[in-house]
Amino acid sequence: MDDGERSARIPRIGILSPVTEHGMRDWWKELVRGLHELGYVEGRNVEFVWRFGDGKFERLAALANELAQLGVDVIMPATPPAIYAAKSASSSIPIVFPLGSDPVETGLVSNLEHPGANVTGMATMSRLQSQPRLALVRECLPTAKCVALIKHTANPALNLQVDASNAAASELALKVLVLEFAAADEIEQAFEAAAAQRVDAVLPLSDPMALGNAERIGALSLRYKIPVVSPFREITDVGGLLSYGPDLSMLFRRSASLVDQILKGAKPGALPIGKLISSSAQTCKRRRRSMSRSLLRY
Repeated sequence: MDDGERSARIPRIGILSPVTEHGMRDWWKELVRGLHELGYVEGRNVEFVWRFGDGKFERLAALANELAQLGVDVIMPATPPAIYAAKSASSSIPIVFPLGSDPVETGLVSNLEHPGANVTGMATMSRLQSQPRLALVRECLPTAKCVALIKHTANPALNLQVDASNAAASELALKVLVLEFAAADEIEQAFEAAAAQRVDAVLPLSDPMALGNAERIGALSLRYKIPVVSPFREITDVGGLLSYGPDLSMLFRRSASLVDQILKGAKPGALPIGKLISSSAQTCKRRRRSMSRSLLRY
């Protein structure tokens, strides 16, 4: 497709989401809202091509290839596995990730200010929230001795959060277990193992598979009577004890500006990667007065 053909049609944005449509719906709505604020209206001057992995990360490569073959103007992959799938599918189509852990530590780019190639986006810097989250466990569960991280095996970027948690645990006199799951149906097995090993709290790592299974995790927390301290308010709202983490929907909204600049001619590799490292424990603070009552559920 030459430049004339590309400019004669409505720009198309290819969305590569690793989980179900429902699992990250609110976050993607923030992207659409951010683009709308910049003057983009779906069906008039922008189109979206959606591809969902439904939690099967092995599908991401094929879905990324589909988007590349369709000739979309921008690919937006969420989480490192999806980003790497998009990079493998095309070295020329601009890639803007709205959710990408620490892109330097994961080897995606060498420099946040000048990412280079066809990639830019927003970084969650999730590993930086590991120590404060464990500190909240110590504060709210002062007698806790052992916690379990539940980790989705298909996302190697989660190892950064595991390492950060292990480093922080010794200072807080906590033992950390890592319980892995490959598919959503295996999350209950992780809770079974946590119960068998008498852990005091379960900490889902910051990953779309945890968000996409918020209701499942909340229900399992109550069933097995193990408090859950998570990065996502959505889990706390359905049964978890408390949450601590940044408002990741802001990353999706802010990534709209990067898409806008690219559609106007900017090179993605020249656009600095944005960061969102500020976090809040508003859910914990809001519920602090009723914390003792909440703990009675367990």
